Amino acid sequence: MTTPTPSSNALVDAHCHIDLYPSPEEIVKEAEAAGIFTIAVTNAPSVFFHTQAITRGCRFVRPAIGLHPELVLSHGAEVEKIWPFLDETRYIGEIGLDYVTTSREERRRQTEVFSKILEHCARYGNKVLTVHSRRSATDVIAAIGDHFPGVVILHWFSGSIKELRAALAYGMYFSVNTAMVESKNGQKLIAEMPRNRVFTETDGPFVKVGSGPAKPPNVANVVRYLAMAWGVSDDDARYAVAANFQAAIGQF
Repeated sequence: MTTPTPSSNALVDAHCHIDLYPSPEEIVKEAEAAGIFTIAVTNAPSVFFHTQAITRGCRFVRPAIGLHPELVLSHGAEVEKIWPFLDETRYIGEIGLDYVTTSREERRRQTEVFSKILEHCARYGNKVLTVHSRRSATDVIAAIGDHFPGVVILHWFSGSIKELRAALAYGMYFSVNTAMVESKNGQKLIAEMPRNRVFTETDGPFVKVGSGPAKPPNVANVVRYLAMAWGVSDDDARYAVAANFQAAIGQF
């Protein structure tokens, strides 16, 4: 099967927890039917198998193997399980740091795990990382550095303008969701993001749209906001996001 290259009319969901919906298979089918390029992140290596299985043979949905920083204390030993799968998937996430915790030991352990993942991914040179950086953007950006040989996407970025500019200087991208476009801080950050560094995401099912969880088609809502913020048509904004994704990812 030939893997597709993102087209000018494609929607992009760069960060979606498909395995956490009540019916993951239905989410995959919906994304496939709509032709939405979707990175299906996972929170621990032990649950990657299921996402890998339900996305096998898909044209538009790719499984990502990850270890969420909030799970490091309970699942940190699983980091070693990631390495064999680096030959099977190009997509890595959700990974990163989360400084909601004030525990020095937990932060130390998060940093240790994150550094190991970065080191192994760097050896491949073509990995696509979707990264969590809540209250930890400065350390996340410093850990990745300015010479990481791959694509780095800071998902649901909530850092400062200074941190955003540091990430841009290091060549990183940002994925924007409906929660961001509905908050004043998110809108302020989006206004600072160059158009060629922006992707869309849902972060479903954590982010809600109306009374239910955001699903891949709901990235159209984010596209509409970007169109308004950029002063362009919805079609132009959709094209811009797809073009950004294609330029960064290449062959999906």
